[in-house]
Amino acid sequence: MENVTIHLSARLAWHDRGWDGHICHCPKSNVSCMVHEYIRDSRNDDLEEKNAGKFLENIKHNNYIPPCSRDIGAFSSEEFEIVHYDPLDRRSLPPVNENIPPFSFCTSPYGRMFSDDPGKIWEESPEEQERRLNEFWSKIEEGKSLVFFYVNHGNPLKEEKSDRILIGVGRILKIGQQLYFGKKEGYERKYPLWSRRITHNFPKEGVRLPYQEYIERGLDPSNIFCTIPNSARPFFSYVAEHVSDDVAVGILERVIQSVKNVKKEGKVPEPYGKTWDYRLKWLNQVLDEVWKNRGCFPSIGGVLEYLGFNEGIIYHHIKLSKMERKGINIFNFVFSILNGKRKSPKKYEVEFEKAITKWRSLPKERKELLQILTRFELSKAQIERVVNPTKRQEAGIISSEKEIIENPYVLSELDSGGIDQNGEYSPPIDFDTIDRGMIPSEELVKIKGKIKPIPLDDNRRVRALLNEILRVAALEGDSCLTLKEAIEKVEKRLVDRRRCSPDIDIILNNKKFYEERIAFYPDENPQVIALKKIRLMEEEVRNHVEKLLVKEYNSCEKSFWEDLVEQELKGSKVSDETLERRARAEKITALDVMWRFRFSILTGYAGTGKTTTLKLFIRGIEEKEGKGSLLLLAPTGKARVRLQEETQKEAQTIHQFLMSLGWIRKDTFSLKESGEKKGASLIIIDEASMIPLDLLATLFRAIDFNEVKRLILVGDPNQLPPIGCGRPFIDIIKWLESSKENEKHIARLTQIVRHGEKDSQALKLAYAFLSHKTSPGDDEILTKVARQEVSGDLEVHFWNDEKELYALLVKSLKENLGLKENDDYEGFNKSLEKPDSWQILSPTRLEIYGTTEINRFIQRQYRGGLIKKANREGPKPFGDQQMVRRDKVIQIINSCRKYDGGTCECYVANGEVGLIDYTGSRESPYDKKRDKKVDFLSVKFSTQPKPISYKRSEVDQNLELAYAITVHKSQGSDFGKVFLILPQKGRNMSKELLYTGLTRFREKLILLIEKDIAPLLALRNPLQSEVYRRNTNLFELAVRPEKDGLPYPARLIHKTRTGVLVRSKSEVVVANILTDFGISYEYEKPLYSKKDPKDFRLPDFTIKYEGETFYWEHLGMLEDPKYKEEWENKKKWYEENGYINRLIVSKDNPDGGIDSKEIEKLIKEKILQK
Repeated sequence: MENVTIHLSARLAWHDRGWDGHICHCPKSNVSCMVHEYIRDSRNDDLEEKNAGKFLENIKHNNYIPPCSRDIGAFSSEEFEIVHYDPLDRRSLPPVNENIPPFSFCTSPYGRMFSDDPGKIWEESPEEQERRLNEFWSKIEEGKSLVFFYVNHGNPLKEEKSDRILIGVGRILKIGQQLYFGKKEGYERKYPLWSRRITHNFPKEGVRLPYQEYIERGLDPSNIFCTIPNSARPFFSYVAEHVSDDVAVGILERVIQSVKNVKKEGKVPEPYGKTWDYRLKWLNQVLDEVWKNRGCFPSIGGVLEYLGFNEGIIYHHIKLSKMERKGINIFNFVFSILNGKRKSPKKYEVEFEKAITKWRSLPKERKELLQILTRFELSKAQIERVVNPTKRQEAGIISSEKEIIENPYVLSELDSGGIDQNGEYSPPIDFDTIDRGMIPSEELVKIKGKIKPIPLDDNRRVRALLNEILRVAALEGDSCLTLKEAIEKVEKRLVDRRRCSPDIDIILNNKKFYEERIAFYPDENPQVIALKKIRLMEEEVRNHVEKLLVKEYNSCEKSFWEDLVEQELKGSKVSDETLERRARAEKITALDVMWRFRFSILTGYAGTGKTTTLKLFIRGIEEKEGKGSLLLLAPTGKARVRLQEETQKEAQTIHQFLMSLGWIRKDTFSLKESGEKKGASLIIIDEASMIPLDLLATLFRAIDFNEVKRLILVGDPNQLPPIGCGRPFIDIIKWLESSKENEKHIARLTQIVRHGEKDSQALKLAYAFLSHKTSPGDDEILTKVARQEVSGDLEVHFWNDEKELYALLVKSLKENLGLKENDDYEGFNKSLEKPDSWQILSPTRLEIYGTTEINRFIQRQYRGGLIKKANREGPKPFGDQQMVRRDKVIQIINSCRKYDGGTCECYVANGEVGLIDYTGSRESPYDKKRDKKVDFLSVKFSTQPKPISYKRSEVDQNLELAYAITVHKSQGSDFGKVFLILPQKGRNMSKELLYTGLTRFREKLILLIEKDIAPLLALRNPLQSEVYRRNTNLFELAVRPEKDGLPYPARLIHKTRTGVLVRSKSEVVVANILTDFGISYEYEKPLYSKKDPKDFRLPDFTIKYEGETFYWEHLGMLEDPKYKEEWENKKKWYEENGYINRLIVSKDNPDGGIDSKEIEKLIKEKILQK
């Protein structure tokens, strides 16, 4: 019996030579493949490094088979032999050899091998294993089925862990035979290998995207990425899985786009002797073929199952698809039976009868909806979610059945996903799924004549595409886009044959239809658009803030706050009396601001005492007004704990607060549109810079503002912007600063108080990267770093390669953690008694300096013995990262869990850090009679009152090692000692990321810099800001300009007439006047000492005029004693190095303004010499 063609997805481990059957070029540098447990367990780094680039067969004399050998020949023209070892140590069945022909690989359908017994992970019966394997592989057809190669988060291409990236496509030529492990005493049954050898018809058919070639040439591969869409992820999971024709169509279209981009860029030739045109021709032929096989009604079986037809999807595959290929209209066939116009096939009479009974009970519109859903490939959970009114509402699909029938694209606009019948995540219905049903291939329509496609520029389609573009933009930080930019993205979104080219005039003429989902800014030029729900959130946040600003209370007597501050700080060590007085005066002013206004912001750099000030304020409120209701909130678990410890008052994470009121879905953790409200007399929201727009808006919706007497946002605007849409904290500050009347609502702290005994060199370095403030001492601390002349709470080391970096790490850990030896296991354990006592930070999880490889190195250094013991005695190490007792771990997803031994549900947030305090086995709650046990580990989080357990099967999706974490993950936390790794270059490096990393320490910062301080100098450039790249419209519209190429909204930057970004308005004035006089300049160009090449300063402007060189410094806060002292030191440097006669100095007026006439006078006198 002929079945429908099924394709195959196959995960590969990353290989820097493109899976050509050879050892990697740089094995040790390939840290991406080490995310896989089987490679992490067995890779011999030294041996592979010694044999780098050699063909596998040429290193057999070493008795070593690389653990990636099953993948490594996927694009190799050579033949070799591999050995399959039994993965279960307790059996250790005799291995089996297998010959790997050219262009072959081995892959395993792990997703089909899970045990039906909830107390077990894997199916143990060899007979049942073989039955499942045969069932899986029987659906793959030699000469017909395609194979889609992909990599998961084990790749050097994308920072985001969740991404799956397509590597290439091939045509399956041959499926190998089922092989079996050898037998031994006690294991006489035939135990099948789960992996199967697959040969594909390469290079005649297929394509591999040239990621490795791009990386090797130092090119940016982002333009050729082929990312697997979220809706297709279930088909690209568990190593090998079936892929339907509908999904294959979508993936092939994305591959075609990527290959076209490779061809267009013209930087890399096709690697296998063909041309990119040859590959595109094949891809288009295959796309036509897959479209034809897909048919017009891919969900007709799923609809039958909804109606009660048992195994309706199988019936579709084995019967209906065959009929459709013969030209029979299966839609008419099925629905004529349901409507009683045709008899059902005798073999399926009972099932059809059940379906007919339910069909007759449905209202007319429900029937019409089910009929149209047959055109889209949907899972059973997705069909149920669309058809069931309650589930439809829960998923955010607010449209009626009639509205969905008239415009099915609304499903892609509104669906937020859900959970299927097995408790697995069911992704949202996406644009591509709907679009393939609305516009099948021309060839399919021509042959079948069943569905009339809609026009490519149909308004429903254009709106859905714009909706998708805006949604992606919001995830990347933009709350809005210019209509022009959005349309440009739409035009690039699809392959040529399906390309959508919206007409702006048509959009604006049909604005009423578009405004159901999209907000327009009619008064703006250029035209700007946003998701309607995002725009509504901006308006709600703005309205709440504006309303709160109106209320002002009478001042409290100043002496009251002075006494509170004195009581708190009495007896504290002081290094500088003048600075201490200024710091105390700041706090008193801040306390007064927070008292007087219903809405206020407390902002300050790291170490300025924000939390201490909050503690004093709460104490003062209680003394003056009594113990009223108090609500303390923070965006992360660690920030919550710190806030609670400092204030000695109960605090919650924002998510805990929202979840308790029903504003977060417990199944998907997505934000809801409704819930209960709760208020408090005083609400304090800490680490507000981390809060994205949607979370802040939902929080404001959940607050009963009638109860609120004071609301205070607290944070540091110099830190990283939120992960998600917008930058509301910064936008609120910028708006308040734009008006003297509103600016009084901001309480600022600027004086360092974190280290009372001495100046903090580490914080001084961090302050050199503030977005809006400069100091004459910035370049001095950079010089000290370059010369390693730092002390106190800052330590600096330089490294040139992986070997030096890891040696430095071991040495630094030993010296700073008090270890007796480099492998002092007991001392290492003692240092982790408090998980936040120290932390390694890196800007990335990728590369040799990324968190993935650093964690592997640290674990191998200090946990190697425990891992061996666990492998020997059990329970085995957990997860891909081989976690064992006492490992430091981090939660990587938001999760509702239960405390050990209890029924009380708790919320564990993404980013919470703890220690594994127990590993073991316990009786399965599912099968106590047979005394089956399941492995589990228990984690004691520093943010939770009790340990939390994870079954072995839950570990990888919840936990990662956390000896090293990314700077992004560290935000909202602080640690005793921080070891910050700083590479020369990084894709996600920014000024804010560096500042955040530099300010995570409490006691000491150990900086590990690659080669020299070039990355520090580069990140001082205002262009390196991540915050200001975002488009927002919370109070004022700030969008990236369309013409000058600068990726920053004009209202948020200081740009000179010649396009140079500077730090202050005063510097803009100076630069523009220089330009008016025809004088060229360079901004912050290093000026080196004549004695020491590592000793330098950064003049504001280096000026060249008629062969002469001048250095211009513009000074600001000379009334600040510290600022004045730093300027005197810098001036002295100019004198000592012989540059003083070339130095020009200008100053701000006492009110912060600048006198243009004075600047002109200086230019004439000093440069023009008039």
